[in-house]
Amino acid sequence: MAVFNLLLGIFTVVLYSYLFLLRKELVFVAKRKSNQSFIWPVFSALFIFLFYMKVDDWQEVMRGGLVVLVVLSYLFNNRGLAENRIVTHSMDNRGVKYSEIDRVVIFHDSENQVLKVNFFRLGLRLPLFIFTQSLEELLPFLSKRLKKGTTIDIILNQP
Repeated sequence: MAVFNLLLGIFTVVLYSYLFLLRKELVFVAKRKSNQSFIWPVFSALFIFLFYMKVDDWQEVMRGGLVVLVVLSYLFNNRGLAENRIVTHSMDNRGVKYSEIDRVVIFHDSENQVLKVNFFRLGLRLPLFIFTQSLEELLPFLSKRLKKGTTIDIILNQP
């Protein structure tokens, strides 16, 4: 079991290193949905409680801690816009290149001060991104990176 704990520890270190490097690469980070932020810590606390009720030795404690760290890695919000691609999920190391995007729809909600952005590739919609940045920051960033002729639709919601 010590070999398994060592391999799990190495995997956890590599996983968190990758997540931190990906987070540094993002220029615009998408907002996380609040209900997901609540579910994972509650699930992890329940898992820790159930696991530590039957602990016999320190290797099980270490394995349980590493498993909880792997589960908590899903809390990292690594969705957003990088310099050369759109990151749709933390574990998607390739992302979507800006040259593959056919159309962008931006919904500017002035009441909540958020931008909801949909990207379309090959006629299919990518996941919805919600940004807290202003339209004046996001639009020049996108216009520089998208291929020429890409349609950008802006929908304004005035109160």
